[in-house]
Amino acid sequence: MMSDITLTEMELDALQETMNISFGSAAADLADVMDIFIHLTVPDIQSVSASSLPEYIGNEIADFSTSSVVEQKYYGDFKGMAFLIFPYGNEKDLLTYFNATDTDKMKSDQLLELENEVLMEVSNILIGACIGKIFEMLNSNICYEPPQILAGKDFDQDFIESELDSRDLAITMKTFFSFEDRNTKGYLVLINSQESIPHLKKALSRFIGA
Repeated sequence: MMSDITLTEMELDALQETMNISFGSAAADLADVMDIFIHLTVPDIQSVSASSLPEYIGNEIADFSTSSVVEQKYYGDFKGMAFLIFPYGNEKDLLTYFNATDTDKMKSDQLLELENEVLMEVSNILIGACIGKIFEMLNSNICYEPPQILAGKDFDQDFIESELDSRDLAITMKTFFSFEDRNTKGYLVLINSQESIPHLKKALSRFIGA
């Protein structure tokens, strides 16, 4: 029912506050590792039908089908998925932040392996810090499954239906980030399943009353 998934204005404000703090904390952790300032947009909260998620993300992110995506599921008081998305070519830029040298001399499979290692390292910092901080602030338990690397084109209806009920509505939280001195940019998207919404409302109620 719609009433089950609708957040009040006060709840949205509280969720926005936790997101601002947690996304900022995650960016600061990554900046410490990479020794660079990271710009973040104000996180955006949307309610999107599960069946529309591929279209929604595809419309939000240019050339999403060719993007590199690190996906990590979480569960506990909440169930959902986190996606760290880098448009095509940005994964190569990331190598320069980790002192990767002589990449021009690497074979394609060696370069791909190194790019994947860097993507995983960045995602461990950003996703882990962000989700951990959000649910720490909401005093909620959360566990993680191992992350996996996808191509944007793999985030299709078949993938969604394997993870969520296509009839569900999901709460999405999205921020865009960029690095101050280069063209490197990316997106961090959290998708919480409809079954998580009652838990989210209770957690936000506790947070507001704290």
